Amino acid sequence: MIRDDKGAMTTFLAMLFLVFMLLISVCVEGIYTYVARGKAAGAFMAGLSHVHGNYQKELEETYHIFAMDPRYQKEMPEDLSEKMKESLEGSKDSFLFQTGNAGMEKKVYLTDQEGEVLKYQIRELMKYQMGKDAIDLWRKKWNQSQEAKNEIPQIEEKMEQEGKKGEEKEQKDKTKTIEKKQDPRKGLMKRLREGSVSLIMGERKVSSLAVISSYGKKDTTKEKTWNFMKKKEMKEQLHDIQKKVSGTSLISELPAVLYSLKYLHCLTSKQKKEGLQYEVEYLIAGKDSEKENLGSVFWKMIALRFPVNGAYVYKSPEKEKEASVLAASVLGLTGIPPLIAAAKHLLLLALAYGESVIDVRNLADGNQVPMVKNAANWQLSFSGLATLTSEKKPVKKGLSYEDYLGILLMMKNSEKEKYMRMMDVMEQNIRRKVPDFKLDQCVASCTISMNISLKKLSFGGMTLPFPQWSKWNFKRTLTY
Repeated sequence: MIRDDKGAMTTFLAMLFLVFMLLISVCVEGIYTYVARGKAAGAFMAGLSHVHGNYQKELEETYHIFAMDPRYQKEMPEDLSEKMKESLEGSKDSFLFQTGNAGMEKKVYLTDQEGEVLKYQIRELMKYQMGKDAIDLWRKKWNQSQEAKNEIPQIEEKMEQEGKKGEEKEQKDKTKTIEKKQDPRKGLMKRLREGSVSLIMGERKVSSLAVISSYGKKDTTKEKTWNFMKKKEMKEQLHDIQKKVSGTSLISELPAVLYSLKYLHCLTSKQKKEGLQYEVEYLIAGKDSEKENLGSVFWKMIALRFPVNGAYVYKSPEKEKEASVLAASVLGLTGIPPLIAAAKHLLLLALAYGESVIDVRNLADGNQVPMVKNAANWQLSFSGLATLTSEKKPVKKGLSYEDYLGILLMMKNSEKEKYMRMMDVMEQNIRRKVPDFKLDQCVASCTISMNISLKKLSFGGMTLPFPQWSKWNFKRTLTY
């Protein structure tokens, strides 16, 4: 019997054609979805770039610090959704997108982590501005400041040795009364009680603006007035000085130091500005007012200069001889070596301290002072000690006021406190332009998400056993 295979062949070819159409449809749908997802991802990244560009302009212009503008944060979800809708739904291609809502989560504010967020941005900025020459120069300045503290134990040792020699000699010498002269230490201490601002600045006008501390911790400690009449109290002061002139690592602190000196204002800044005048001084002192901050920094600078000047007076036979004669005359006695030795050392220390005051006056005038003293650059005599009057002798190559601010910043025990106080300065200054500005509302990092849907292509009119819409959730971390 002859079979008719024509119908079976037609059915087979039809089925084969459908299989091929199905395979082609799946491939086309896959390519369509893949390309569409790439387009959606590209549009999302472009949207993120748009969001990234809405940083706080005043903060960037003044301090080169980036964070999302608080005024934009509320608008961001709607703004990003509109941008995505315009990019995807408004295009004239074959892709049929549907954009959902944008979201923002895991916000990290500029004030978070006790200043670490701000510190990161500063380090990233300054690593391109810190050349090897700058690092070497600051290393030299830092080493010199640290070497000065080594003079203090030597001064203490010499005081002890001469005290013992005086006690041994006391039994041999006879006491004599001589004409008593006025003690210059009393005049010096009277001047010191007037306060460091008056002592250094004289009649010059000083800013007394209040500093608002929203993030930084206030320093309520008060500087102790030195007593050059009592040996025991002087020894305590010498110990305090040795502690104060010790610091942390130079390299770890240098970015913050250079940033502060470049972008913040200080007493000797040449550029005029409104508002806070002594911003770097506030980072160091943390007082309620500008005048207090300036005064506190002056005392600290005097303390830094003291070991340098103390080293010179104790190595100068001329100064020691003058001090011995003056010690006997202010006591009105001879033949009591222990008393005269003690008075001599206190007079030498008073002279070194007075010289330090003159040095800081030079610094406040914008001049430089030598790191090592000698007979040629020494300024103060015992005759001018009571009134702190002398001829100033600034040098061309030495350390400036800004250098000492940098050294004091590196010596701060609390590294984080610098950044917290820096935030206070930034916020207070920007509020002069943007009254409702708050640094703790500035987002430095966040996760942004977006829901996007794509309608299936249905190539060739075929309906595949898949959902009609492909749904994606794009997420990216935005960091300034």
